[in-house]
Formats: sequence, structure tokens, C-alpha cells
Amino acid sequence: MTFFTIAVTKSEFLCLFHIDMILILYQRVKAIFLASIGLGKEMNRKKREGNYWVMGSKPKCNVIKEENLMKKLMVVAMLLAFLAVPLTAFGTMGKMAPASKDISVTWFGSLKTYPSWMSNLNFNSDSDVGDWMLDENGVMTDHNVRNELRMGWKGGNDKFDFMIILEADFNLDKNNTDRGAQKKGQTFAMADDQGMTGDDFGVEKLDIGYNFGPFRIHTGWTTRWLDLKTGGLVYGDDHPYIGFTGNIGENFKWEADYTIIYDAMSTEYSDSTDDTLHTGTIVQIKDPSLNPWDGDDLDWRVYSLKGIYTIPSGFAKGFVISPFYAFSDNSAHSNAQVSYLGLEGYGKLGMFTPRFEIVYADGDMEGEGADYDISAMAAYASVDIEICPGFIPYFGIKWEEGDDDPTDDDIDAFNSITDITRYTPTFGMENAIVYRYISVLGSHLYSGNFNVNGTQPGYGGISNSSKGDAPGLMMWGLGFKGKYGQWSYKVQYMDFEFDDEPTGIDEEVGQEFDLRVAYTFSKHFTIANCFAAFDPGDAIEDMNGDDFDDTALVNTIELIWKW
Repeated sequence: MTFFTIAVTKSEFLCLFHIDMILILYQRVKAIFLASIGLGKEMNRKKREGNYWVMGSKPKCNVIKEENLMKKLMVVAMLLAFLAVPLTAFGTMGKMAPASKDISVTWFGSLKTYPSWMSNLNFNSDSDVGDWMLDENGVMTDHNVRNELRMGWKGGNDKFDFMIILEADFNLDKNNTDRGAQKKGQTFAMADDQGMTGDDFGVEKLDIGYNFGPFRIHTGWTTRWLDLKTGGLVYGDDHPYIGFTGNIGENFKWEADYTIIYDAMSTEYSDSTDDTLHTGTIVQIKDPSLNPWDGDDLDWRVYSLKGIYTIPSGFAKGFVISPFYAFSDNSAHSNAQVSYLGLEGYGKLGMFTPRFEIVYADGDMEGEGADYDISAMAAYASVDIEICPGFIPYFGIKWEEGDDDPTDDDIDAFNSITDITRYTPTFGMENAIVYRYISVLGSHLYSGNFNVNGTQPGYGGISNSSKGDAPGLMMWGLGFKGKYGQWSYKVQYMDFEFDDEPTGIDEEVGQEFDLRVAYTFSKHFTIANCFAAFDPGDAIEDMNGDDFDDTALVNTIELIWKW
């Protein structure tokens, strides 16, 4: 005897189909078919003649060949029987649920599609050299459409929690959407990022934790920060970590993180080429004499502790005072060991929302060919003034110390661990120009400073890109923002100068103007337009030539879906 068997998870029973069921189904289909052509109860004469049925109650009879009829009906019956198996299972399928019944799970996602038009990113309309910028999706020039898709899950219970986000972030292009690995051309040569392969879609952010009551332990690589709420001068990124969080009383929280930025072993590079590895330069020098199991020279780890105190009462109720400390053990850059001691404050005081931050960096660099003492400072302050929800003016300053003498054995330039000004509350704007990597300007992704300029090895910055003799920064800016119903807007102006300009270079870097207008159709869809312009100052001409004085323009349409 032959059986067709299927297991259905939800109801946990077996659907058995005996071959006799097919024959019974065949008989029923046959009867229905005969009735449909008028040969049911109206038949008054049947007789068998060879291989034919001769039937008819009228002078004109219908003759049907038995063998063909049997074959057709058998095919129909078997088709229906086999279709019944998946249809039965489909009808009893349940919703996707976690294996552990004591946790809840929420699925969420977002899609950002940003068509952008760019010109003069090298500040020279007569040349195409350097006329590009780098963002999270890769190299962009002239016209590109950035596409960032995220899908995630979060959930847990009163003890256990998790958050997982998958991401694909790339320029819309056939090679990317078809997941083809076309590793060639100028884009690949500059950024190694053309052609979306399997590793380009994966777990972008992860946080999994367990709450013991007095403290919570967690690990992953979601965005962690020390000072994102104010100036973003020191650290904010999604580097891997193992961390602890907890409360002391009702008004004080603490966070302690062990962050792994680099942890590598190499058989190809010596200490003398460390700087080449992490500054984006593609020239690399092999050293076969390096111990193949010596991984100390390519590591970068950060140990941080942060306190968060919320004032419980009075006029300053809700205002946050947050001291923090971070130790950066950066052997990937000439064994730089630096302590960052900082303090930030933020919160609403009546119609005002002040934010401030001050940081001191102290340490040394004692790698091969490098022996420097490190001492530098940075500070930030801003104020929002809420006249009404539709009109909130703001102004602020940001200062990062520059190095005044690249020939001495002191590094006075402030290098962050990974600064994240791009996403700070006051002057942050995702599609502004100054928060991208632009080679002619010397800016880098997220940072809003010009620390790529210089020749001396540094001790930090995104991807270890900052220089020890960087010229620093003095920025002042103002703007206003607001919301009217489903409309929102933000417009701002920022002026940039070097804190300690290099010899023969003017201090004026340039000015940026940004305008963003958005309309929110629902919580699931928003359309916005962000226009950004950067007018170069005399410093850009002094560093690159007299022809580098054209205004850079970037116009971005933002299509944002959330669910």
C-alpha cells in the first residue's frame, strides 16, 4: 500500500492519502463530468459497443471514446490529490514564533533611498581630479542613488533582550542589485566597494544582553557612544564591544565598555608601514621577516567608563551631567596610548536647551620611529531657543586644538577615537557636505573636521586617519529649525577655520550652508530635500592651487520608509 505523508507543525498531525482515495475521487469527477454534458439522469439508453459508449435520449447521440476519457479523468484526479497535500498543510500553517515561548519578538525595518546630484567636490570646475566624496554606501560623484535597507528584530523578556539589524547600503547599480562581484574600475581602486557580494548584506548592528538586576551584561556591535548627545568629539560608532550597564539609585546610570576596533595578525607588514595601512593609501610594503604570529602591532582597543546623572528636581530638573573616561590602546598606530577625560551636559531649561562638552587627551606614542608626548583639548557648546515649535533658533561653537609645531616631539593636535558630529542634535545633518570624506578638503566621514591634513602619525580618528600635526578646528554656526504639522525644516550656516594653520596656509577653510525641508505623510513614509553648499576659503587655494575656489554643491532627495 502506498501513502503520501506530510507533517504539519502547528497541529502536529499526519495527513494520510491512500491510493483508494484517488480512485474514489476519479469516480466522482467522472460523474460530475458526465452530468455536465447532459448525460446524467436524462440518459435512457446505454450500450457497450467495442471501445465506445453510445448514449443519447435524442436523435443525435454523443460518442465518447472510453480510453481517452479514462486517461483525462485519471490525470485530473491525481492532480487534485497531489494539490490537496500542500494545500492542506498551508491551511494549517501558523505564524512564525520563537522557539522559546517566554519571549516577545518585534520585526521592524527601514529603507532610505537618496538620489543625489553633486558638483565641484574638488572645488575646481576645470578638473575632475578629486571630484568625489565617500559615504557609507561608497564613492559618490556627479549623480548617485544611495540605498540603505535595514531589516531587524528585537525582543526578549524581563531578563533577556536582543536586537539584530541586517543592512545593505550601496549605490543603486546593476552589479549591486544583482549581487555581482565586479571588482574592477576606478570605484574599486579607490574604495574597494563596487559590486555587492554576499558579505555586503549581513548583521550591521547587534546587541544581546542579560539583566541581573543591579547590572546588565551585553555584547554586539550596535552604535555606542560617549558624547553623541552634545558635540560628538570623542567616540560614537558601531564597533564590537562587551559591556556592562547599571543604575545606582533612581538618578544615576553608568556604562562600562570594552571596545575592539582592530584585532589583527599579519605576515605582510612591518611596524614602519602601520601608518600606510590605516590612512586609505593603497601603497603597501611587504616585510617577510615579520613574525607570522605576532598580532600585537595591528590592534586597537578602547576601555571606557561613563556616568549619567539626571538632576531630579528644581529648575534644572531633567538636565543631565555626564562625566566619562576612555583609554585608547592603539598599537596599530605606533603604539599610541591615550587617556580621554571628558564632561558633557545637556537638557531643557525652560525655553532653552543648552549642550556643552569639554575633553582633555593625554598620553604618548612610543612606536618604531615615533616618540611623542600627547596633550590636547577640545570643546563644544550650543544653545537651542524654543520660541515656539515652529521656530527654534540655535547657535554654537566647536573647537579642536591643532598642532603648532610638527617638528618637535609633542603632539598638540586633538585626535578623537571616532568622532560622530554628523549625528549630533544641533549641527548634525546626514546629507551635509562637511560630514563626508572629501580628499581636497581633508574632511572625513562623520567628523566635521579636517584632521586628514598633515604628515605626522596620529593617534586616532575614524579608521585611524587623523594626523598628529593636524591643524585643528574652530567652528561657529547658527541656524533655526521647526515643525508645522506634517512639515519640518532645518536651515544652518557654519564657518570653519584652522586652529593652528600650517606654515604658508591661510586659516580660513570655508563656509557651509545647509537646508532641509521634509513632509511626513505618515509614520511609514517621509519625503525630504536636503541642499548643501560649501564655499572654500583661502586655505583650500593655498593647499591646492588658485583654481580651487568653486563652490561645492550637493542636492539630495530623501525617500524614507519605516515599518
